[in-house]
Amino acid sequence: MKTLFLIRHGENIWNREHRLGGWTDVPLTPLGRAQAAGLRPQLAGERFDAVWASDLVRAWKTAELAGFAPERTPQLREIHFGRLEGRRWESLDPAIQEAMMGFERFRAPGGEATLEVLGRVSAFVDALPAGRHLIFSHAGVMRALLWLSGDLQIIPHTTVYVYDWPAKRLVEVWREG
Repeated sequence: MKTLFLIRHGENIWNREHRLGGWTDVPLTPLGRAQAAGLRPQLAGERFDAVWASDLVRAWKTAELAGFAPERTPQLREIHFGRLEGRRWESLDPAIQEAMMGFERFRAPGGEATLEVLGRVSAFVDALPAGRHLIFSHAGVMRALLWLSGDLQIIPHTTVYVYDWPAKRLVEVWREG
């Protein structure tokens, strides 16, 4: 059995401004730091066999503020948005917005396709040993994994998604409060 506890990083300034962050290393806002610290009591009674985070500061800092020292890896990075990095959502062509929301048809110009992200992240998760793995990452990474279960959705900051990897099934969602 391999269970993933997937958490999107706390808010950063580009999230607040509705910009595509991708591989740009944008730090957490004060709200994002508070969101991350708010995970600490929620996760305090849980046991994990390993803790992982994207190597981008917004993900690994969320893990640290939640009380964990994660192993950092670029395999858990957000989609590389290429020439769209830093662009505001509302400035994007509606066809690009639609492709991004539909997931499997999107390829960032000069960046990655969502299905490439899925391949990168699936290879990482497949290589993990059985156990309970806490993963701090990004919305695109989490959407990729949830897409496999047919449960494509918008991913709020610091919400915990419990995912049964072998079955590719979302088990439960833990929201703060």
